[in-house]
Amino acid sequence: MIYIAIDPGLTGAIAAIDDQAQLILCADLPVIHNNKLAWIDANRLTELLMQCRDGRLARITVERSQAMPKQGSVSTFTGGVVLGSILAACQRIAIPLELVSAATWKRTMGLDADKAKSLDRARLLFPGADLARKRDHGRAEALLLAEYSRRTFVGKAAA
Repeated sequence: MIYIAIDPGLTGAIAAIDDQAQLILCADLPVIHNNKLAWIDANRLTELLMQCRDGRLARITVERSQAMPKQGSVSTFTGGVVLGSILAACQRIAIPLELVSAATWKRTMGLDADKAKSLDRARLLFPGADLARKRDHGRAEALLLAEYSRRTFVGKAAA
């Protein structure tokens, strides 16, 4: 089984691990920019998802993002465009998809909103992952979300 996870956002990431929590992929999400609008490159993301799967059973977990109080309309719109791009790419390849709130998976993993803690935990659990920069928190959270999925999954994924 391959556990693929996506931390959404323009600075988000995708990560994949196997049943033994061995790293398969950890990368920033591919982004397209057009003037002031940006979104996820669904074609490239689909390629990454298929590369991770490589004919094996798989499941995808995406952090459920939502508008926050006092968040501006531009950032809310951008967040919706980004999440929509991710969901469209996932839907194209027919792998079971789960949306999980940040509060749910972070509580299960013993984390909070502190990005530095997520980086530290991911570096400990996945020493081979490229998490050298402070701004790699998206990669760290995608890895931790994949580990959450591995630890909590019960059932059968698509072949």
